[in-house]
Amino acid sequence: MVDKEKKIGYNIIMDRKIEQIIRDSVERSKIQRKEFVIFDRVIVHLLQPTVISFAEVISRLEEKVPQHMFDEIDEIFVGSFDENDNRALEAHYEHGAIYITNDMVTIEDYVENIIHEAAHSIEQARGFEIYGDQKIQEEFLGKRMTLKRTPATNGHNTDADFGEIEYSEDFDLYLYKEVGYDEIGNLTSGLFYSPYAATSVNEYFANGLENFFLGDREHLNKISPKLTRKIWEIINDEI
Repeated sequence: MVDKEKKIGYNIIMDRKIEQIIRDSVERSKIQRKEFVIFDRVIVHLLQPTVISFAEVISRLEEKVPQHMFDEIDEIFVGSFDENDNRALEAHYEHGAIYITNDMVTIEDYVENIIHEAAHSIEQARGFEIYGDQKIQEEFLGKRMTLKRTPATNGHNTDADFGEIEYSEDFDLYLYKEVGYDEIGNLTSGLFYSPYAATSVNEYFANGLENFFLGDREHLNKISPKLTRKIWEIINDEI
């Protein structure tokens, strides 16, 4: 009887070990897969391994974002790319594809970056519809001028061109080196959703769309009502 009980106990332990081995194998296979698909159309190529499960990234994206937000994207490549390295970027969009580093360590980082670059893809395809009425530019420029008049900003050299709405490396360096991103974070908290949104009207739009889906939508609407309205129009396909 004792031997029989020992044998049963041994079998239970072995069954649990086998179950664990199978679960571990499934998890490893998810991480080691080389290709994934978003919305049954957009192919994701893992050119180099990541430390996270990309299947979870896909699941989170499909949960958070409407499918038509990816209409302009055909492929996503995950790996090491000169364009990202040379410009100190985590990701960039070009000719229907997103190129994103494999070095990020959280699922949230990948989701944020992919949605951000999806916003740039929409911007490139529908730029006139987004910017043609000048409303986003006016809202962005008004915030830039307010930033320039902020007393704390006036403690720094303000020779930077606050009126230039396109990306300017000089203005980016001004924010980074002259003012410092930590201080800019405090100065822009009531103007821009994040400091990076202040660097250009393009990043203002992309940062807004990213945080419309992932951040505090009510706060975004409060500080950037024209931008939020435009995003709603895009989502509802009104433009």
